[in-house]
Amino acid sequence: MDNDLLVSKTGTIERCIKRARDEYEKDPTTFVGDITRQDAATLNVIRAWEAAVEMGDYVLAHAGLGPAHDEREVISLLEENGWLDPALGEDLKRTGEFCRADWDYQASPLPALVTIIKRGLDDFDAYARALLARAAETPAAPSDDTPSPGDPAI
Repeated sequence: MDNDLLVSKTGTIERCIKRARDEYEKDPTTFVGDITRQDAATLNVIRAWEAAVEMGDYVLAHAGLGPAHDEREVISLLEENGWLDPALGEDLKRTGEFCRADWDYQASPLPALVTIIKRGLDDFDAYARALLARAAETPAAPSDDTPSPGDPAI
């Protein structure tokens, strides 16, 4: 499996984690009243989720594990096929529920956001590292232009 996309998405996740955490940690006591910082943190959590789902979709496609019908199923299929620890998967699914929720930014579920920042951001990092580690163990599929052993063109 070519890991370039996984490495790129891991970088995206790392940047989003840092940005969301930085927005909160500037001053946790004023975070509740600062809509701009809440929005920045929320958007970075959502971006991290989207990058994680894209990583999962890539793995599912290249490992031949079938397409997922929704974001939650991406995580479930990775769990079922040994790419992801089930406990980590369940935590990520809860974060995904926050990211997919239909809510008004002005009335966002602030307690959920703060919980994700305090406890859930590291789940994204653990997820990315788990997929990278497992992908490194998975042999790359030969490309179409690489002759296979015994190919008469050799």
